Amino acid sequence: MGRPGASPRARALAAAADLIENTGGYAIAEEYCEEALAIARAANDDYLAAEVLQIRAWPLLRQGQPGAALPLILARRLGEPHLTGLLLSARSFALNIGGNPATAARDAAESLRLFRQAGDQLLVGAMLGNLGIYELSAGDLDAACRHLAEALAIARALNSRSDIAYGTFNLGLAEHLGGSPGAAEALFTESLDLGRRTGMKGIMAYALLGLALAGHGGADPGRSARLHGAADQALADLGNALEPLEARLAGLDRQRLRAAMGTGAFDAEYTAGRTLGLAQVLAALPERQAERTGALVSEPDAAGTGGDASVLTPRELDVLKLVAQGLSNPDIAQRLFLSEHTIHRHLANILRKLGLSSRAAAAAWGVRTGLV
Repeated sequence: MGRPGASPRARALAAAADLIENTGGYAIAEEYCEEALAIARAANDDYLAAEVLQIRAWPLLRQGQPGAALPLILARRLGEPHLTGLLLSARSFALNIGGNPATAARDAAESLRLFRQAGDQLLVGAMLGNLGIYELSAGDLDAACRHLAEALAIARALNSRSDIAYGTFNLGLAEHLGGSPGAAEALFTESLDLGRRTGMKGIMAYALLGLALAGHGGADPGRSARLHGAADQALADLGNALEPLEARLAGLDRQRLRAAMGTGAFDAEYTAGRTLGLAQVLAALPERQAERTGALVSEPDAAGTGGDASVLTPRELDVLKLVAQGLSNPDIAQRLFLSEHTIHRHLANILRKLGLSSRAAAAAWGVRTGLV
């Protein structure tokens, strides 16, 4: 969002810093931010100064240092909705890192409201993704699925590859926690592929963790152990710490793998994953792992272009709208005065007719096509 009087060089430096952070170039990003901040302060541009401070805060948050980041986030308190939303967004991230996802979700919801008010659809999508993750951390799976599906739909509509990469990973976590490992693995695979093509090392590390959690259907625990090791090494190389939800899931999955494989076998595979390094691990994966699950990887796009709402009955449309609102089958049954079995059958018909595999994908399709 440009503003009269803002220095083009300062804004270019800030934008470059924001982009470079995604590839792990924190030192270069810091230099750019320092120069942009000096220009903004010399021009008495408080808005731009605050925005640069917010950009500087993100590497600290990703490295697990919310205490160091908060003074930067709160360094400016201006009444403009767009900027206030940015500051609240960063503060919510810090709160989540600090172990308070419920409060983080409240800040995120307010930030989302302000971004909607400002009409910034890109930030609306990003904030929906953050809110969904905090809701997952707080145990609210239904609300999380609804927000994450909408976030991914917006990212696809805007063709924002970085947001699609994060969105597919986040929705993959929701599918994993919701008991849909096939859909989760397809989403993690898409996230990894986008991260690989755009050089986003952080999301590549998280996608590898996602694939470890999905477990390839449980068929190859050694592979999962190696992927855990590779993900940890990639994050260590960046100086990043796992976010709380992912750290908890990773810890639980490693316990499960140790119990299944034996400690010695797990440790050997995990160490191999760390030793190989990111490039070698990626080379060892199938070039297009998505070939096995291609329909799942691209299903929101496929449904968005090939799905036809006319194939759904009026009752199925009613069910789809309530699914997109995050309601569970019992809640939908109560709302429509139907049995849970009938709702389950309607949902199965919706997925079959649209060629989708999960509630989240159906919700995303509904949002994208404007039906919900």
